[in-house]
Amino acid sequence: MNPVLLRLYPAGFRRAFGTEMAEAYREAVEGAGPRARLREAADVVAHALRLRLGIGSAYPGGRLFAAAAPFALAATASYAAFNLIGNAADWYVMRTAANVVGDPAALTTLMNGSYLLTLIGAVLALAGRYVPGVLAAIAGTALTAVTFLFPVWRMAPELYFAVYGFLFAPVLVAALPLACPPDLRPARRVRTTVGVFALVGWAVLLVTLMVVVDPLGLGLVVPWRLGVPLAAALVLAGRPAFAGIRTPARLALAAVPLLVILYFSGWVSTEKVLTAAGAVAVTMVALRIHDGRGNSSDTANPA
Repeated sequence: MNPVLLRLYPAGFRRAFGTEMAEAYREAVEGAGPRARLREAADVVAHALRLRLGIGSAYPGGRLFAAAAPFALAATASYAAFNLIGNAADWYVMRTAANVVGDPAALTTLMNGSYLLTLIGAVLALAGRYVPGVLAAIAGTALTAVTFLFPVWRMAPELYFAVYGFLFAPVLVAALPLACPPDLRPARRVRTTVGVFALVGWAVLLVTLMVVVDPLGLGLVVPWRLGVPLAAALVLAGRPAFAGIRTPARLALAAVPLLVILYFSGWVSTEKVLTAAGAVAVTMVALRIHDGRGNSSDTANPA
């Protein structure tokens, strides 16, 4: 193994497993092409970083991020769908009212393309195509941030914090699933290529139906443009995602992405977001009490 790659690992790990790691790497890249060598090197770097940061599957941090990853993907998918519905509905209404035939502005087209890329990536990751899906979702959210920066970069300094939070918080939420250790990633839920295409088509169809059914956004009292995609994404995440929420810390980290999109969507008031955060806190306390009682019961009945 390249000494530079090996030195990425903690010293204790190098002393214990350095020889085995070097031998395994040598066998993996022997006779391999440049692409395979690059992929193996990337895997080594990622593994070393996870050990350095304490987020491997053997560490509590790794299990914490693994529990939160499906909810971050669901939040990313629903936020992208929400924005795509809003943009498409606005264009649909204006085009219909003015009887205009043509394409929307280039900036709007780029923005909608980035939302679509984010939505498809998050859906693919939830379906089990994890790494390509997560990378596509990150690329989509990053492209969205850059697209928004173009028209607002000369804004007043006092707006920097609010605008930058609006732009980059979704990118951080989309990137959170990268911290999930490979051996704890969600199982593949859709196994065939046809099934993957059908799932992507279903996601796009859901967005289209919501645009056609309520182009004016009349459901503002109940934010269903956000709620319906979020419910659909959580259904796709499935029971295993909820089964992984076993501790207050996991519940807290899993709730953060959902609270972030609630806040930045603009369809839920700050008071309601704080109410949701309070409900999460109460649930955490209840979960902690339940765990404490379970541990006491196990101590009293060791059998």
